[in-house]
Amino acid sequence: MTHHLIRAAILTGFAMFIVYLDRTGEMMLYIAPRMELYVKLSALGLYAAAIYQVYAALQKRMGNQTPSCDCEHEPSPSIFKNTIIYGLFVFPLLLGFLVPTGTLGSALAAKKGLSLSGSAGFERPLANNTPAPDVHDAAEAAQASTTGESIDSLFPADEYTETHAAYGKKLYAEPLVSVPEKQFIETLTTLDLYRKAFMGKEIEITGFVYREEEMGKERIAVSRFAMNCCSADALPYGLMITWPKANEFADDEWVTVRGTLTTSTYLDNEIILLDAIKVERIKTPESPYVYPDLDFGL
Repeated sequence: MTHHLIRAAILTGFAMFIVYLDRTGEMMLYIAPRMELYVKLSALGLYAAAIYQVYAALQKRMGNQTPSCDCEHEPSPSIFKNTIIYGLFVFPLLLGFLVPTGTLGSALAAKKGLSLSGSAGFERPLANNTPAPDVHDAAEAAQASTTGESIDSLFPADEYTETHAAYGKKLYAEPLVSVPEKQFIETLTTLDLYRKAFMGKEIEITGFVYREEEMGKERIAVSRFAMNCCSADALPYGLMITWPKANEFADDEWVTVRGTLTTSTYLDNEIILLDAIKVERIKTPESPYVYPDLDFGL
């Protein structure tokens, strides 16, 4: 009977933890929004399992037998062994309730490795080696896009990159390319794939400050963790920026940076980089993570 009640308490605890995360709005720090419904439904399953454990305890108290699978899953008579087994479930549950929820930042980015190239896995589909013209304002962008053929030559594509090419043409016509939360990864990928078309273009990006020793005093990365399903699979993506006072910004401090796109070399790799013209400190956003846009290209 005691074992059934302990199991009921543990199952109820996990269900209550899910409710707690939902009520406090902290669930987004653990899982992607598209997974929230499934996690909430799992809380109902946990409550149902807890109720069954209470029912089994009452049946045992009254001397009745509950349905069994005859698998000889009787609890161990050892108090020490049972304490260890139940502790494996109780300990993480206590941590969840008692330890303040934090956000992923520089410490984990250093372990996972920051991606400064959103187009990893893509072959850059440039038709020629002729640099694209610098476009500094909307008037020049509109003038450059009057000829459909010239625009198409800047954004060649194959079956794997045609969506990014179409998106790139849209960004190319904008006087300022703002890297949005909804299409954070898709925008960085497009900028990297078609970097020559965007050389000199004004870009704005928001993220936390990340630095490595090799960056020096005038370069930092502005990054965000991209989460697919949960925080366990989150990976950091960002842009390197150069700014004379970059060393004044602390790790994990949130900033919005505006600058012109150029290229540089870092650790023997050519990367896109923002030559910053404005860096502004901001508060940590309520939703610090970004997610793949599943509707991109549809």
